[in-house]
Amino acid sequence: MPLLEAQNISKTYTMGDSKLEVLKNINLTVEAGELLAITGKSGSGKSTLMHILGCLDVPTTGSYYFDNELVSQMSPDELAHIRNKKIGFIFQQFSLLEDLDALNNVALPKLYGNASEHEAREAAKKDLELVGLSDRLHHYPSQLSGGERQRVAIARGLVNNPTVIFADEPTGNLDSKTGQVIVDLFKRLNTQEGKTVVIVTHDKELSQATNRVIELVDGHIVSDR
Repeated sequence: MPLLEAQNISKTYTMGDSKLEVLKNINLTVEAGELLAITGKSGSGKSTLMHILGCLDVPTTGSYYFDNELVSQMSPDELAHIRNKKIGFIFQQFSLLEDLDALNNVALPKLYGNASEHEAREAAKKDLELVGLSDRLHHYPSQLSGGERQRVAIARGLVNNPTVIFADEPTGNLDSKTGQVIVDLFKRLNTQEGKTVVIVTHDKELSQATNRVIELVDGHIVSDR
């Protein structure tokens, strides 16, 4: 069975008397261990699709299965459990807490999952080492470069050993050289750590580094290669 499976999903937002159909009859499967990019112009629906795949939103019509479970039948607690335990999120804006150092930023999702402080910190150290930041454990976000902050965000996304990583424009705020470091890191997480990685991106270099590229236009998948 696929790890992720969208069957004829559509997403429509209602704003007053008008309706905006953002996704239209999407059919998509993602196998465990894939490294894929979702591309498209602004307004194409790619972030909405990622939110549905990441169990942050639900489709208006159609069915979405995460790890062979129908998402629409899950309770809010079950969805929260999946997001915490099975999904790692990485965002363009890093979303780090400025008053916590790198170690504690990364440990936070583990603590939310009721791990002990010692267990959370040990897991955070391991993942910061994995992304090459073992010498930055006690640096605060303001003391880190953009690339280092993104690597902290990636380590945070890994700390609960998720089944799948979703990254939304992870190189969008980085220069090309630093962006390449992040590209290489995602490839290494996929090939060496066996992580399933789904990336929403405008970055051609990043999309070309993946094994599969899905292109959206006006809410439709127009290319899957």
